[in-house]
Amino acid sequence: MSKLINLYHLKLNNVNRIFFLLLLFNLSNTSILSQTNSTNIKTIVIDPGHGGKDSGTLGTKRFKIYEKHVALAVSLKLGNYISETFPDVKIIYTRDTDVFLELNERTEIANKSNADLFISIHCDGFTNPKPSGASVFVMGMSKLKANMDVAMRENSAIYLEDNYQQKYDGFDPKSAESYIVFSLMQNTYLNQSLKIAEEVESEFSNRANRKSRGVKQAPFYVISRTNMPSILVECGFLTNPKEEEFLHSDIGQDYIASAIFRAFRSYKQNIEMPVDAVNEKSNDLNDTLRKEVIELKTKKNKNDLSLLYKIQIGTFLRSMLNNQQFTDLKVEEEKINGTFKYFVNVGSSKKEADKLKIKLRDLGFNGAFIVAFLNGKQISTKEALNLQNKLKENE
Repeated sequence: MSKLINLYHLKLNNVNRIFFLLLLFNLSNTSILSQTNSTNIKTIVIDPGHGGKDSGTLGTKRFKIYEKHVALAVSLKLGNYISETFPDVKIIYTRDTDVFLELNERTEIANKSNADLFISIHCDGFTNPKPSGASVFVMGMSKLKANMDVAMRENSAIYLEDNYQQKYDGFDPKSAESYIVFSLMQNTYLNQSLKIAEEVESEFSNRANRKSRGVKQAPFYVISRTNMPSILVECGFLTNPKEEEFLHSDIGQDYIASAIFRAFRSYKQNIEMPVDAVNEKSNDLNDTLRKEVIELKTKKNKNDLSLLYKIQIGTFLRSMLNNQQFTDLKVEEEKINGTFKYFVNVGSSKKEADKLKIKLRDLGFNGAFIVAFLNGKQISTKEALNLQNKLKENE
């Protein structure tokens, strides 16, 4: 009986520890990356997987060049492409030589540098030499065994660390129970991570002419603890002889690095879209706004135009409506492409929206940002202010 009681308390303590860790993570990582037009990518962390005593995937073993070597070569080429095109963007490598780094060191480098984007570079491997192609992963649990196998293999790097059980609070990469925390974990940067992941996948398949295995979700430790949009790229299978030769070649590494660079460039341009560019790309919407103002002037009825400000506080993998923190805020939930977005209604006052945004950030939603809607369609806050100014002019 005493053994049963001890076993019960052990399981109970493990469950409590899991939820305590989850609480700590949620409190420290509730910020959401702003998607306003003022967002600029100033710092990017490039993480060449493995290194030093951790060789990663050995491939076919025909060569003495392993995953750690290919990951570093591609990462350095990627950094050079970015630096040449965007000299104002600060590039930080978790390693730029063949040295061993612990997984938590990699995430600490990214978090302490307040990076705007984290890209981890790896190569895939399998027991069968036939699989080929590149994959792009974002944080998330997966029911597919293949995805979990890849995550478990990459996470197994912690076995090479000293005192890893204490450092990672008992986390065991090969234990399914250890991933309970990951299944409950929210990913506040999922939406942005998916955007850059989709750009990379598109470049691989459409421009670099590489076989793409798609964008996937898996619980990689290295992208689960970063406080910014993060992706993990598996450049191809070193266990596939033909693909191994490609990834070992200088031209192959150039193809991979340039594809990821083009994806970064597109992602950067999209999220940084300056006000002028927004205005150029939204001529139709501006025409609509002008027509609305003319109609209002004719009708002299402001109620014909529905302008509403909201505060977006998060993007999550699962519904959070039953979460007490969200219930108290009386949030609105919107499901888009398998993700859940949450908004707090403000009204038609931009001033009140600014005040509420500050209050929400004080509550821990550090990345809360203002969004505007015109007759149910999202517009930029600048367009909303322009519309309000035009309305005042026509009063």
